[in-house]
Amino acid sequence: MFLSRTIHFLFLLLLAAWVAFPFAGRAEELIPLPELSPEFQLEAYAAGTDTIRKEFEEIPTVGFELSLPKVWVERSALGMSYGELVRYEGPAVGDVRPYFSFKRVPVKRENTARMELIAYLLKQGYVLRAIKEIDDRNVDALYVTVNDSGDSFGVRAQIRINGSDMLMGEYAVPITAWNELRDEQTFALKSFKFLKDVADPIEKRVERTYFKVLRFFYPASWLFLGEQTPAENTVSINFANRSETGVEGGRIKITVASTKPLKDEKSNDVFKVDVPEMLKAARKSYETRNFIIGKTLENRAPVLNIPVSFAALNAYELHTKTTEYEVDNLPLATHELWLAVFRTKAIVPKTYVVELFTPSRTQDIYLWSINTRAFEIILKSIQ
Repeated sequence: MFLSRTIHFLFLLLLAAWVAFPFAGRAEELIPLPELSPEFQLEAYAAGTDTIRKEFEEIPTVGFELSLPKVWVERSALGMSYGELVRYEGPAVGDVRPYFSFKRVPVKRENTARMELIAYLLKQGYVLRAIKEIDDRNVDALYVTVNDSGDSFGVRAQIRINGSDMLMGEYAVPITAWNELRDEQTFALKSFKFLKDVADPIEKRVERTYFKVLRFFYPASWLFLGEQTPAENTVSINFANRSETGVEGGRIKITVASTKPLKDEKSNDVFKVDVPEMLKAARKSYETRNFIIGKTLENRAPVLNIPVSFAALNAYELHTKTTEYEVDNLPLATHELWLAVFRTKAIVPKTYVVELFTPSRTQDIYLWSINTRAFEIILKSIQ
């Protein structure tokens, strides 16, 4: 009963926060990041600010710079290596203060900054209002938060994946003063920059080869399940995403077929590679596991680093079959099937079918995001 009341109370607070924003709409309607208003007195305001340069001796990979009003006060979190490392607070607006917070959050699994932030916001119960993806490691965002006292804030943030850390520079404005302080928030975040950049991947990459015909890399958290060679010209390699408790959360299968024997490309033997049959077999393997392949969710070219004669990537909904009879309305999709198919441009061309089986984005967006990220890393690394 207490949990139910708490969730209901949090929902009402977040609903009030949406209404307080002048641009608020339904939760799924994201907006552009705010720009400075034409009437904002930029030069006059900038004259009253100081440029703050902050580095952390005990964390050499972390540092930032931004401009804040001279009257703002630093509140350092002494001895902290993760979480909020430092906070600056401005003059009170009623009972609350605007603030800038710099946080360091550990990241365990390979992911993009965009998806890591979205998963973080969902876990915290925050409401995303705007997001701009700069690249895989950097995003700008605007979201609504509610603190332990029930005070709502509009937070503009810059996020960076820095090695195995997610760094967050957040400027929070009380919702009650959004109209008055929005330009000051925008000014500060436009002046913000990270001083350190660690481009190392979140996870170690593991190399996998199959004789001289296949070489690629995958995140170290994925488990190699083995190889199958159903024919001289074909090999399938399987991986699973398993948590620390051993629960499986996704699978990737790479199938390579050649017109020559994989172990001896100088052989006189020649094989026919039937792409439609390869795709048909892949789809049938899920149907025999009691799944119904539903509508197409994505249709695009995969990102590869090898020359190809053709390439395509499709993602489909997977529905669990509940009856032997055909039904008009399918149950909700619990999983997704991603299929990438491409053929190399070479003297001995090779055809790849790469499959991803993952919980759907609506069931577990974090697990979906790390699975699709691993899928993309593997595709991009195939040589």
